[in-house]
Amino acid sequence: MMNFRILCIGISTLGLLLSCATDDAIPISDDRVSFGEPSETKDYMLFTRSGSSPNGFITGFDTFPSGELDIPNIETTLAFPAISGGVAFRNYVVNQQKLFGGAGYQRVTLNENKIPVAGSIIETFRGGSSVAFLNDSIGYYSDFNTLNIQIFNPSTFKRTGEIDMSQAFIIPENASNQYSDIIVRGNRLFSCLYTGLGFPPFAYRSDVGSIVGVVDTDSNTYIKDIFKEDSKYPGQPFLRYSSNVIDEDGTLYLATQGGLTFDSDTPTPGKIVKIPSGSDDFDPEYEFVPQDQVSTSTAITKINAGFLYVGNGIGYTNILMEEPVSGSDLVNRPLMRWAKIDLINQTAVLVERVPRNVGLTSGMAYNYRDKVQLVVYNPEENISAIYETDPSSTTAEMVFNAASGGIIYGFYELEETEK
Repeated sequence: MMNFRILCIGISTLGLLLSCATDDAIPISDDRVSFGEPSETKDYMLFTRSGSSPNGFITGFDTFPSGELDIPNIETTLAFPAISGGVAFRNYVVNQQKLFGGAGYQRVTLNENKIPVAGSIIETFRGGSSVAFLNDSIGYYSDFNTLNIQIFNPSTFKRTGEIDMSQAFIIPENASNQYSDIIVRGNRLFSCLYTGLGFPPFAYRSDVGSIVGVVDTDSNTYIKDIFKEDSKYPGQPFLRYSSNVIDEDGTLYLATQGGLTFDSDTPTPGKIVKIPSGSDDFDPEYEFVPQDQVSTSTAITKINAGFLYVGNGIGYTNILMEEPVSGSDLVNRPLMRWAKIDLINQTAVLVERVPRNVGLTSGMAYNYRDKVQLVVYNPEENISAIYETDPSSTTAEMVFNAASGGIIYGFYELEETEK
């Protein structure tokens, strides 16, 4: 096992660091997944960004885009100096920082001509990396200046209060203890703690494994912390990753970080863990390492990059196919492949016709129009694209390539803006 002094800590820190062959695999169930009727009244918003700076573009679309997209020259494209991507809610997207620079969250909408409009701002002191919605009037976000979880009104985009997390578990000797992923399930909020030696960026450092705070959303009060030993950071950090992680019965799946280590650390594999429906604790018997199920992966390091649950026990994640030579390889070289995973039977198969990608840069997947969209960034082949697959299949095809705009940092389906 190689050791690096630079730890690649997954998608959350990647945002700070970045200012097809067919392989054999274990078979997986191909049962048809039902998503309901795809909507014909949706708008789409695409965030793309430079690989070396926060500069990028937001492009609005009246219909699902296709083909080779000349992002800078599309009439509905606007350039901004601070693109982070975000989460979508109703008819807007939340950018992780102010579009013109600085800490905060900013709402972005499309006008009647599908041109992006920079909207309201929620100020933060050191930034944040997660937004979650309970309903039309209550939402939550992280603020790296405080452990307390902030409450806001999604309709007005105004802060309305906070949840006292002063009794929540932290590691005092670590310089950073922040909630980098917030997930709402029914009347429970699960807040994933990222803890490390410095900020920003920092390596996850915990001798108790993954740490998740549990909150009662009926009273907005802290309940307790739960722990998963022998795992690193749980969840999918960084705001631009906004995909379903809860199954039909209410089981919450979390993809833990895994990855490279410091010399003094024991290597920890990236794995999928779960909090069963109706429970406020990790399932002690469930640990799924998708990379172990793909025989053509030669990598010793085991990483999950991105996670999406689509239904009937089926999900998607990126796995590492080849051992990186240096830590920077994981954010610069296409060493990963998208895999379709069966969370019940704990099997995995690579999605065919999808090239290798820089999974820690673009590990996002979406579920629109009765399909699954996989984001692929492969700078060696000038690809920054969406590949689309049917959940009943193990094959995907490119839908559009947006390489002229840089790296895809978010692709969102919104309620339609009237023309």
